[in-house]
Amino acid sequence: MTSSPDLIHAAGAVVISIINEREHVLVVHRPHRSDWSLPKGKLESGEAHDVAAVREVLEETGVRCALGPFLGTREYEVEGHPKRVLYWRATVLEHDVHEADDEVDDVQWIDVDQAQDRLTYPDDRELVELALSYPETRPLIVLRHAEAVKRAVWQDSGDHRADDDSARPLNAAGDHQAAELASVLSCYGLAAIVSSDADRCKATVAPFAAVSGLSVQHQHELSEEGFRDDPDATYRCVQELLRYEGAAVWCTHRPVLPAVTRALSQELKIHKQARSVETDPRLKPSAALVLHIDQRQRLVQVDTRGPVPAAEEI
Repeated sequence: MTSSPDLIHAAGAVVISIINEREHVLVVHRPHRSDWSLPKGKLESGEAHDVAAVREVLEETGVRCALGPFLGTREYEVEGHPKRVLYWRATVLEHDVHEADDEVDDVQWIDVDQAQDRLTYPDDRELVELALSYPETRPLIVLRHAEAVKRAVWQDSGDHRADDDSARPLNAAGDHQAAELASVLSCYGLAAIVSSDADRCKATVAPFAAVSGLSVQHQHELSEEGFRDDPDATYRCVQELLRYEGAAVWCTHRPVLPAVTRALSQELKIHKQARSVETDPRLKPSAALVLHIDQRQRLVQVDTRGPVPAAEEI
């Protein structure tokens, strides 16, 4: 299915939970279609797919979930209109009661063996099988800071700190990107925020820190100056940060990214389903690598998440 002006963009998740020592999957019943399916729904205006997936699961089921590995895309037609749905494997963070409505009148946790009989559509059954093929993982997001004031503009700004590049701030587009990143980062169940001590990195993660209540760990070794002065210290910093077993975001700079990704490639074992980390990802401002790492410190999946659009692009 090729892209068209009337393409419907949607997102959803295969939410897995262990109940009575058995894997269960979250399914919904839609009375208007009389079917059992995975939770999913259309993107709102300007909304990112990962943000939409988490929102739709919450609205349809009362479950607040954290996204895991990306499961791919399903495409089909709905009433003559093409529809493209992106799916993730997900786990439960919180669970509230969902009140029946016209969209979803029943929500159930189904044993994965029973899910194959309960789910109406073959695509959904295939997605459950794919989700179950992945081990439990934690996300590590390697984030390039949002768009900053240009170096030359900052140096000519007349600011009393203009000779200090680490004090260079975000520009207006970067401020917008940082605000939008708060919603994006909230999709992944993160428990730690690590940032270069440069102002533009600290400002990039500040909105997410505010909404999540997490403190920010500042690492000079992830800054341009820290890497320039002691590249080996940057490598040791990555080694140390990898010892943290929770979900985390690291915010750094374009010139430092190749060193960080080389260190990750050398430190992480590669799961059979994964490819290695690209050693020079050339991320644009506010773009990120999303790594999913299992309990054995194996890289299970790595994807590039594109930059947050500037306000005028939405």
